[in-house]
Amino acid sequence: MKQLMKKVAAGLLASTMLAMALTACGGKEQSSTSTAGTSETEAQSEAQGEKTLVVGVAGTPKPYNYVEEDGSLAGYEIDMLNEMAKRLGYTLEYEVTEFESMFAGLDSGRYNLIIGNISKKPEREEKYLFSTKPYFKNKIVLITAPDNTDIQSIDDLGGKRVPAGSGRANALFMESYNEQNPNNQIDIQYTDADASEALIDLHNGRYDACIYNQTYVTNVNEEYGYEFNVYEIPNADEIEIPEAWILYSKSETDLQAEFDQALEEIKADGTLSDLSVTYFGDDYVPVD
Repeated sequence: MKQLMKKVAAGLLASTMLAMALTACGGKEQSSTSTAGTSETEAQSEAQGEKTLVVGVAGTPKPYNYVEEDGSLAGYEIDMLNEMAKRLGYTLEYEVTEFESMFAGLDSGRYNLIIGNISKKPEREEKYLFSTKPYFKNKIVLITAPDNTDIQSIDDLGGKRVPAGSGRANALFMESYNEQNPNNQIDIQYTDADASEALIDLHNGRYDACIYNQTYVTNVNEEYGYEFNVYEIPNADEIEIPEAWILYSKSETDLQAEFDQALEEIKADGTLSDLSVTYFGDDYVPVD
C-alpha cells in the first residue's frame, strides 16, 4: 500500500512539474498570430484582463529612441507611445533589435508594431500598414565640418566618404545616385552607428559629409557643442519624404485605428508638441 501511495504521489508531482513547464513555455510565446491579427502574447494578456503589446525598436537614433546607461529606453518616440498606450489601456513591452530586424519581427508576428523614424516608401507600403498620419516631420540636409567649404551639394560628393546605414533612406538614395552617375560615385561608408555617432565621426574627420535630418545636427550641437555647415538639398524628397510613421502588420487594422485616435488626441491637446520641444528644441509635429 505504501508503495502504491508513493507511485501515486510521484505521478502527481511529475504531472504538476510538466504543467508548470508548459505554462512557462507558453508565457514566452510571441511569434505567431491569430486569424484576427492579434498575437498570442496579446491574446493571453487580454484573457488575463491585461492588454500587452510588443514594440520593436532599434534603440537609435537619438533623440527619437535610445538606450540609457541603465539600460532603459528613452526618447521622443518612447514617451509618445507610452502616452498613447496609457490612454488606450495598453502595456507596452519594448524589444531592441537591428533596424532591418524590426521589419522581420513584424513579418513573423513577433511585434505588434514598430517605430524608429521610419519613412514611407512604396515597397514598405506594399507590405505594411502605416499610421494614417505621421507623428513627425523634418527636412533632410547635407552636412559638413565647419572648415570644409568644398562640399555644398550632392554633386560635390563624388569620391567623398559619406556614412549610411544599410537599407536606410540615405543609403538607398546614394546607391541610386551612384547608379546614375558612374563617373562621380559617392564612397558610401556603411555603418551600424546612429546619426549622432556618425556626426561626431564627421566632426573628428572620419567622414567628409553626412546626409541626415536637421534634428540630428541640433542634437549633437546641443549635447557636444559641435558646429557644422548645413546645406539644403533641392530634391530632398527624393531621398525621403521627411516624415515618421508607426508601422503595423497588414492584419492589425483595429490596432491601427486605436492608435490613430490616440495620436490625434495627443496632437490636439498639445502633448506631442511639448514632447517635440523637449527632445528637439522645436515643434516638428505635422500640421494636418
